[in-house]
Order: sequence, then C-alpha cells, then structure tokens
Amino acid sequence: MKILLVQPPLTMSPEVHPPLGLCVLASHLRRAGHDPSLLDLDLEEKSRPGEYVQTFRAAVREHNPRVIGFTSMFNNSLHAERLIQAAKGVDDGIITVAGGSHFGALPRECLRRIPQLDFAIRGEGEASLTALLFSLESSTPTQGIPSLCYRLPGGIQENHAASLLDLDGVEPTWSGLETILDLKRYAATVPSDSPRKAIYIEAGRGCPFACSFCATAPFWERRYRVKSIGCIVDEMRYLCEEYGYDTFMLVHDLLTADRDFVSDFCDAVFDARLPVEWTANHRADISLGALAAKMRSAGCLSVFMGIESASSRIQKEMHKGLTHGQIMSTVHSLRDVAISSTCSFIIGFPSETAVDVSDTLHLAGRLKMAGAEPVQVHRLRRWPPAPLAALDLEASFDLEALRLEYPSETIPQEDIKTIEADPAFFMGYFTPETQAGSSFQMAQLELLFANLLAILPITAAALASIYGERLVAAHCDALMAQGAISRADLSTALGVRDTLAPYIAAWVARDDSLKEWQRVLLQGILAYERARIGFMATAGDESQATMVASGSNWTVFPAAINVAEILRKLADGQELTPDLCADGYIALSRNENGAVRGFSFGGDSMSRLRQRDPEILSILESTISQ
Repeated sequence: MKILLVQPPLTMSPEVHPPLGLCVLASHLRRAGHDPSLLDLDLEEKSRPGEYVQTFRAAVREHNPRVIGFTSMFNNSLHAERLIQAAKGVDDGIITVAGGSHFGALPRECLRRIPQLDFAIRGEGEASLTALLFSLESSTPTQGIPSLCYRLPGGIQENHAASLLDLDGVEPTWSGLETILDLKRYAATVPSDSPRKAIYIEAGRGCPFACSFCATAPFWERRYRVKSIGCIVDEMRYLCEEYGYDTFMLVHDLLTADRDFVSDFCDAVFDARLPVEWTANHRADISLGALAAKMRSAGCLSVFMGIESASSRIQKEMHKGLTHGQIMSTVHSLRDVAISSTCSFIIGFPSETAVDVSDTLHLAGRLKMAGAEPVQVHRLRRWPPAPLAALDLEASFDLEALRLEYPSETIPQEDIKTIEADPAFFMGYFTPETQAGSSFQMAQLELLFANLLAILPITAAALASIYGERLVAAHCDALMAQGAISRADLSTALGVRDTLAPYIAAWVARDDSLKEWQRVLLQGILAYERARIGFMATAGDESQATMVASGSNWTVFPAAINVAEILRKLADGQELTPDLCADGYIALSRNENGAVRGFSFGGDSMSRLRQRDPEILSILESTISQ
C-alpha cells in the first residue's frame, strides 16, 4: 500500500538531520511489503520558508497515497494538525494516521481535537501501523489492532497495548531508503567549516529508571532494548563511506545501562576500523571503570547525563537519587580519558526553593569549570506520559517556553491563542508553580545562566560561588532593578557578551551586599571574559582596545585577577578569596584551528616582552601550532 510519511517543520536550525523515527518506520514498512514515501518539511522549509502547507499539498498530489502518516513532537503538533486538515482538503478519501511523542502519548485527545484525523497510534508505531495497513488493504476490522485509537459511533476506542518489538532482529535502516530519502541533501546542510559531520542513528529504546519528569522512559514502557551490534556498525559504515558522516549520535535513552553491550560494541567498532566518533546517553551513578577508557579508544566523544538538581531532597522527589560524589567522580573520570560530559540541569520543581536552585546553579558552574561541556539549564516542563504530567499542579501559560522550541522565529498570534486555550493538550507550555520564584523570574534565570554557562562560564561559576544560597535572591533583586533580558539579543557569542556582561557589571556595581574584593574579582573576571570572546571572534573587536602587546596571532592585556587560581578553586569547589585579586597580564593565543589558549604573565615577563625578548616571543608564537 502507498503511504506518505510526513515530518512537519521542526527547528530553526539551518543544519537538518534526517527524521530518524520516520526513517526507521519507513524501513520497517518497506520490508513488510508496503510502498512508503517520506516528506521532510523541516528540510523543505529551509529553502521555501513559510510554504510548508503548499509543499505538502503538492507532494500529496504527486505521490497520490492512500494513507498519510504524521509524526509530531510537542513543538510542531500544531503544524501537524494543519497538515492533517490539508490532507483531507486535497482528497477527503485519504486515510490519516498520527503518532510520535505528542500524538502517540495522547491518542484520544488528538482524535477529539482533530476531526480530520482517522487513527492515532499510542507509543511504538511499527507493528500497529503495519497491521493497520494490512487491515485497510484487506478490508478487515481494525478492532483487534494493538495500540490503535479510532472513532466508533459510541465514542473513541483505544485498543489494548501492542507488544514491543524485538529490536535485535531489526535490519539496518539507511541502506534500504536510497530511493525515498536523499541523504546528500541533509549532508549538504552541515556547514562547510564544521569540524564534524554528525547524524543520529538508533541504537535502541527504553530506560529502566523512573524519573518523575521523564516522558521517554514510560513511552517505551521502561524496557531496555538494543539493536544488534552488527546492525549498528553496518549503519555507521554505510553512512560514513557513502555520505561522509563521521560522528554518530547513538539514540538510546540510556545505552550504558548494559555495560557488557557497550563493551561488545566497542570491540565491534575496533574491528570495523572506521574513522568515526560517537556519543551516547549515560547516568552519573553508573560506574564505567575501565570501560570508559575503552569507549574513548573506540571513538566515544561525549556522553549526555541528566544531573537535574544539587538538592538531595529534590533528587529523592524526582526518583533519581544522584549524589554530589557520584556526579563529580563521573565527570572527572570521563574527563581523565578525554570523554566530554554534557550535563543537564532542571530548575523549577514545585517544592524547590530559591536556595535549592542557587545550589543547583553552583553545582552547574563547578561542573563547567571541571571540564563538563556543555552544561545546560532548563526549566521544568511536563510532557505526557511523564508521571509528573499526571499530577494536578498549579500551572500557567508560558510564552517564553514556547519561544524556546517553536519551529520559526515568529510565532503567529493565532498559534499562541490556540495553545493557551488548551492546557490539557499543550501541557508542556504551562509551567508549574514553584516555591523558587515566579514564572517570569525562573524564565529570566534560565535565560541568564544558560547563556552565561555557554559564553561567560567563569563569570557564571564565580557568581554562584560568591553568592552561594543567596544567588537566586540576588538575581531577583537585579531583575527588579535592571529589567528583563531579551532573548533576541542573545543569538551570537558577541551578542551574549555585549548584553550580559553590562547586565552583570551593573548588578555587581549596585549590590551593596558584596564586599569590595568580591566586586573587584567579579569585575576582573568579566573584563577577562569580554576580552577573550572578542579575541576569539574577530581581530578588530574590543579586545584590541585594551591590549598592551600583540603578535601575528596572540595578544596580551592587563588583568586584575589570578585566572589560573580562580579556575582551580572553582573546579574544586573551594571558596574564592581576596588574594585572587592580583594585578598581572593575560596572554591569549589562537592556533591554526581557531582554538584559543590563555595563560598568565607576571610583571617581569611583561617587561621582557616589551623589550621584545626572543625567548618570551618564542613561547607566545609556539602556542599557535599546538
């Protein structure tokens, strides 16, 4: 049977990844004897912005499918809704089916909401969609198809759950999709100066843990499953050799839950001799031991870990249970074998206090200084079927949360009104009340620290260290005095610097609770980071205004702080002290790959540099090629 699988517009990013879920589904349907086509409107929108509905209508007329399947994330389900309506406008006889993380989590609700939708599939879709196509082909009843949701004269019927697939028997996805997916178009969206060409591939599904905020673990019924190692490696080989992909983001909720599997996978990558790297999801309380070094040798570039909170009480309430010792030990052990840790934090749990959030941001800054990269800060969001989404919590519409994820920069007023009018269906954009502060205060805190940690990380860590448990309260005072930060001003590193550095400078200058040495220290850190960013961005930036010496690819400028000792103390969780305010100089050098190194200069070295001492010049110039 002919079926068109549709991905609605998804992100604003110019770099587009193939829609993994639909690709896996298309591969499954093809092996079952059907004739799938795939329309990725996220990709099409990049060349024809604002025309996705017209593009869709043209594709429906071209492919003339009997069935159209729509996937939906929470951020693009309104786009999916419009496409479902448009499908019936082209041909009222087309059968419409929907799934994905939003519609697949709320099948009854999406059928009630969208009259033009004929079927919805709850959870995993391969077996149910295949059975539905067979039923439509053979004109047999749909009542027995597992996980299918549909209308009957008496109301909406939701069938019993389907058994989960045995992923070990699944064949490679990509090599069977040449005629329906042009991977060259996706590869071409990777910027030419990008150091890596990355793509998502599925390694498996399911996390056995039960974090209260997590929607993906219950979506896959908390059952850990993996594809065969041979299948995964074959997909890596194909994508590397045919399309030049060299970095693979292994999609699995928690791949490292089975250390034996990961070890065997590393062995297979060794044997394949592929010039590739890969990433995976991990938990800080899973001890890797010697396996970490093996993973790095096999190409593991980084792991993602949800840290969430520094509060042991909040850790217990969210059913996660991480400790500071586990977190720091894991980040350090991974760093020691050159595996980067992406550490993600969540703020705004209902019972969380301002002190809890302050402690969390302090830990986030410490991890950043200890080598975690990147460190992310997100506000709590509720996505069904997360356990937290089932609770009756006080919540309010959150336009800032919607702006974070909407697929285009401008959100039509109609969409805002539509989402605001249906809090049950669009729950993720209704932020729960928290003891830590108002929705506005938490939104500004998220915006501030997410960008500080990315662009002005020493400033972020130092603020958290100096203020301690008073950090959130001090932020709220600054927000009241100085007004809100605009997300529109933070689109580039220089934009972040030129917006947030003056904001923090004004905050520090007006806060009478700070000791004078603390003020001087924070001002010195800000000055250093502003100069560093300018040096990294362009030779004509403000870093040139304060420099006292420069060469072909280096510059030296005065600094009122001991940067090296500040970094050490922040990474070790030690208190910052007055002796860190010390006059000196900082040298920055840029190597041929654009990487920047910095180191301190004392007065004697600076005198020698002014005299063009060959030894000092040689040290500076030698860093260029390192």
